[in-house]
Amino acid sequence: MAAVGYILLCLIWGSTWLAIKLGVEDGMPPLLGASLRFAIAAALLLPAARLLAPAAFRDRTAWRLALLVGLFSFGFGYGCTYVAALWIPSGLGSLTFGFFPFWVAVLAHFILKERLTVPKLLAIAVGFAGLALLSYGSLRELGRDTAFGVAIVTCSVLVQGFPQVVVKRDGKDVPTVFLSGAGMAIGSIVLFLVAGAAGEWSRPFPWTPTVMVSVAYLAVMGSIVTFMIYYGLLKRLSATLMALVALITPPIAVVLGSIYRSEQLGALTLTGGALVLVGVGMFQLEERRAARLRRGR
Repeated sequence: MAAVGYILLCLIWGSTWLAIKLGVEDGMPPLLGASLRFAIAAALLLPAARLLAPAAFRDRTAWRLALLVGLFSFGFGYGCTYVAALWIPSGLGSLTFGFFPFWVAVLAHFILKERLTVPKLLAIAVGFAGLALLSYGSLRELGRDTAFGVAIVTCSVLVQGFPQVVVKRDGKDVPTVFLSGAGMAIGSIVLFLVAGAAGEWSRPFPWTPTVMVSVAYLAVMGSIVTFMIYYGLLKRLSATLMALVALITPPIAVVLGSIYRSEQLGALTLTGGALVLVGVGMFQLEERRAARLRRGR
């Protein structure tokens, strides 16, 4: 079942970049769109959490982790992702986010004591080189606006890594349905308030078919289904292995962007993205080798 969940997670998250881009492109205010997405998801998840895990609502650790996830992941992290969609192609956003597992690995080294070996450090170096080339390629081939979007997604990566490793460390007994529901509710409130400060409240929300499908798909499939799977698997698999979802989602996002939006990325940009994925693959191979060694002891 873990393998099925992992594959489904990759497929859905590979398509969410396109769904965000289509909604924003059709006039959806990015922060309000993200807030609405998580508000809908939280409205469905929290009643389920109250029914299935009532004790979590009285658990300080559960609320601490939900606050952390809500602020840093669903709030700031996804706020950056939606805003970046104004500037970059959907496939490029996913390629940039491919750097996520490397940052998680660095944090896990210090917080979870998941040791960084020489092969892992080499993989991270390859990933850094890929991110640098991707950023340079975006600036040279797609312009400053696109490079700015890459920088915003990179900020999202840096912020979202921290809550992942803390949940891995402290969230073993926190029900997934509560963590996702409460975290999304907090993130939705944060995004709504920041949207007001950014002037999005004064803009009429475009209830076009594309926007409504985008919000509904992202709320149900991209939020409820994926994060229930994600946090459930995070409790059973290593934090770094879970972050390696980023190895599979970028090619899916690039293909979908090419098919549905005719997105064309330059050679330097694609080469940089490919280097990031090569580094992720190297890291994954080292993880598997280390796991085999542990089992052989």
